Amino acid sequence: MKKKIPNFLIITFFFLISLLFTKLSIADNEVTINMSSEPGTLDWNLATDSSSFLIINNIMKGLTKLNKDLKVENNLADEWYFTDESKIIFKLKKGILWSDNKELKAHHFKDSWERLLNPKTAADYAYFLFDIKNAKEYNSGKIKNFEEVGIKIINDYIIEIDLIEKKTYFPSLMSFMSTFPIRKDLISIYKESWVRKENLVTLGEFRLIDRKNNSYLLFKNKKNKIVKIIINENSSSSLAMFESGQIDILDGGGIPLLEIPYLKEKKILKTVSQFRNNYIGFNVNKFPFNDPDIRRAFLYSIDKSVIEKILQKTVKKTSSWIPEGMLGNRVYINEFNSEKAKKILKDKKFYQKIKDKKIKFLFPESANNRLIAEVLQDMWKTNIGVDIEVEGLEWKVYLSKLDTDRPHMFRAGWSADYADPHNFMNLFTCNSGNNETGWCNENFDNIVRKASSELDLKIRDRLYKQAQKILLDKDIVIIPLYESDQIYLQSDKIKSVNYSKLGVLNFSQIKFKN
Repeated sequence: MKKKIPNFLIITFFFLISLLFTKLSIADNEVTINMSSEPGTLDWNLATDSSSFLIINNIMKGLTKLNKDLKVENNLADEWYFTDESKIIFKLKKGILWSDNKELKAHHFKDSWERLLNPKTAADYAYFLFDIKNAKEYNSGKIKNFEEVGIKIINDYIIEIDLIEKKTYFPSLMSFMSTFPIRKDLISIYKESWVRKENLVTLGEFRLIDRKNNSYLLFKNKKNKIVKIIINENSSSSLAMFESGQIDILDGGGIPLLEIPYLKEKKILKTVSQFRNNYIGFNVNKFPFNDPDIRRAFLYSIDKSVIEKILQKTVKKTSSWIPEGMLGNRVYINEFNSEKAKKILKDKKFYQKIKDKKIKFLFPESANNRLIAEVLQDMWKTNIGVDIEVEGLEWKVYLSKLDTDRPHMFRAGWSADYADPHNFMNLFTCNSGNNETGWCNENFDNIVRKASSELDLKIRDRLYKQAQKILLDKDIVIIPLYESDQIYLQSDKIKSVNYSKLGVLNFSQIKFKN
């Protein structure tokens, strides 16, 4: 005779089975990604860093977007077209809803662009809109009335933009986070707190559903796909978490340098080429780097091949600011020569002038930046006999320091915001909010501006090379160090990740294995 199983055991059994399948279902639809630094801000009018860029691009949308071939496509716009040489029309898709179910309207873009350009906002990316008539004048305070700026709302779904002159790359600018629409009504209510999780209203596929500062951010879409970003500055710890299955996608910031040969040997290190350059910037208004000859000597003092080797050949040294693969890229011959460097410094009586004075080099304290800073520090000591004080700061503090108390030198990087060399060259124009060097050269600005509206690619290429000659060889404002690719690891449950050449990781394009 068989014994009857008590009802409570049957109920318990099925409850445990259902719980197990629920957990498996969540695990199959959840991805965990590491991030080596806390995002600077989720305010897309103010954000400037790649960590913020990653998040904002997944919770928001722009008028346009760039496809996998970096071609401009409609996003929130239903269509766009130039009506003549200087006017461009954007027509919005109807029925697009914010996450609070309010419909997207044309004035949300105008509100965003007014805020971006308003001098009180002090947005570093305000210069992105300077191609618009009177935008620069409004940002500088010369024009007080925003209605004089060349942005006209035709109706709830049509925007007309009057440009200074036709810019073929302008539609691609509308794919960048700084130009995304805002909800002025909510910013008026919540002030700076509008980007807090409980107040944030967005348009993207994913919504921020939980956040703990310096710990994690949690996102979810309507298909219940969950993305968790873990903030961890310790690369050894991040790799250990990946190996134990706690992280599914580990980017370069979470991979210890000494482990790269091993990961390459195992053939699990993945690489995607990027339009990304890394450089040393000089404060050209601060002694001793207010003298271009001294800047040239420091250029000659750096052996870039050493950095290339230390970074395990995951980077490629360069002497060009515009990355390889873009119009205007060129390689210069001004390479490492310590004897030339010392001669310049001796002729300029540099050693007597600098005696008892400190030269400070600032860098963001994340990933391998400290190692690079210490390598440079050693080069300057060994190759030209100059003691440099290096200082690493947490990302937000680093950005603030560049704006408020700019050091003698600083380490920085730049990833393309859109696939055009103008994005790199415009960075160092006089009115660029991202130009942290203090350098202003009207001849450079004029050449860059002329190149931006030139339709003949051969002429445009020549103009950008001419401008690079001023930036890198005549005035030596920055020292390009190396171009870096996106390296990463992915867990066995991930089929594909699809980083773009702009470094964009679209959460929705992360594919799981069946």
